[in-house]
Amino acid sequence: MSIFKLISQDLNNYSEKGLHRKLLSFWFNMPFRLILNYRIGHYLSKRRNILTNIIIMYLKKKQLIKYSCDISYQAKIGRNIKFPHPLGIVIGVGSVIDDNVMIWQNVTLGSKGADTKAYPHIKSNVKIFSAAQIIGGVTVGENSRIGAFSVVLKDVPDNSTAIGIPAIIK
Repeated sequence: MSIFKLISQDLNNYSEKGLHRKLLSFWFNMPFRLILNYRIGHYLSKRRNILTNIIIMYLKKKQLIKYSCDISYQAKIGRNIKFPHPLGIVIGVGSVIDDNVMIWQNVTLGSKGADTKAYPHIKSNVKIFSAAQIIGGVTVGENSRIGAFSVVLKDVPDNSTAIGIPAIIK
């Protein structure tokens, strides 16, 4: 899928109907601007040269300062992702996020930092609530929920809820 189609879908996802609403969302909607930053950075990271490297560094700085987020441009993020409160979100290099996922503030998707860096895979229709941490080569199944302040270190099956430190599957 082309970058323009992805950005158009993201804009439709974050705005109401009408040209003026889309323009307002394009310029002022913080969650949309964050995903736009990721989409452009991800696109450019696949086409690296001296000019794109400078643009990528600018985009990363803007992402860190303006949005307080650190979303790797090497991570794979699907369509219709929602960031209701996009502050403090960290998504590591090898993380994979499928379609229709909602991620609230201060969520971390990262590796354990061991010799083999394994990152989480978040499947479709998952909701990850505030300050949750999903660490290592964990797979979160479809239609699952990760509770606020939970630390997920094991796979979460489809249609289940993980809560607690460490997370317990319910």
